[in-house]
Amino acid sequence: MLDFISFAIFLIIISTTLLLLLSIHHFQKPPHVRRRLNLPPSPFALPIVGHLHLLSPFLHRSLHDLSSLYGPLFHLRLGSVPCFVVSTPELAKKFLMTHELNFSSRKHSIAIDRLTYDSAFAFAPYGPYWKFLNKLCMSDLLGNRSINHSLPVRTRELNAFLQLVMKKANDCEAVNLTKELSKYTNTIISQMMIGVTGEAEEARTLAREVTQIFGEFNVSDFIWVFKNLDLQGIRKRVEDIHSRYDALLERIITNREHERKSPSLGDRHAKNFLDILLDVSEDDNLNIKCTRDQIKGLILVII
Repeated sequence: MLDFISFAIFLIIISTTLLLLLSIHHFQKPPHVRRRLNLPPSPFALPIVGHLHLLSPFLHRSLHDLSSLYGPLFHLRLGSVPCFVVSTPELAKKFLMTHELNFSSRKHSIAIDRLTYDSAFAFAPYGPYWKFLNKLCMSDLLGNRSINHSLPVRTRELNAFLQLVMKKANDCEAVNLTKELSKYTNTIISQMMIGVTGEAEEARTLAREVTQIFGEFNVSDFIWVFKNLDLQGIRKRVEDIHSRYDALLERIITNREHERKSPSLGDRHAKNFLDILLDVSEDDNLNIKCTRDQIKGLILVII
């Protein structure tokens, strides 16, 4: 019995040592490789977690403290994700303007990939698809014709907002301007995007949940050994939000498709951005197509 326990302890020690050695070899590059890659200065990294132990909940303070030690440009490894920290306007200009194509991609996460259908404009890599959607948004969503077309909607919603504020003032009641302004802007965006207001409140609720979960730290996104584990329950929450959002958008898109097939109903509604996306998806002459999932992902990010 004693020999078996000793053998088990020996196996545990060997396994732990091998795991640490593999982690160090996999994540921490040797000095000659660092010189060849010409990486910026970097603090000492721990196996597996990298530099995560150096970051506090007050992230800006942690990065400021590190920049005072390692300079305005330094390299961090967040788990298995490498990144550069830039802390001066001059270097930021080089990263965001001079070399923007090399640094324009964004870190994806489980929440982003799932909730944007892995095809959203805001998180797409620079390329033909991104350029196509950028042109579509600038010309059709934010173009003069679309802005002028939404003027009656903006005027109506602005009058309703001002009347609400005046009524609250006359009644000596408090008004939550943050909530009302958010409602005002989201109603206009919903009208321009999908041409409906009935589901606006449901869309706003889902948008708040999506924004919150996008900003949460998920250990599975950064530490490779936990990639397939849902330690914080985020994957479960993502699936719940996705199912509700998908049902909402599917209902809106299906209703709009029925309206487009009926001339009497279709003529009552002015063309919105959803119509433009549906036109693109139905046009066989275009080299780039918009699938149904891509339409949903694009609408989510804009809303």
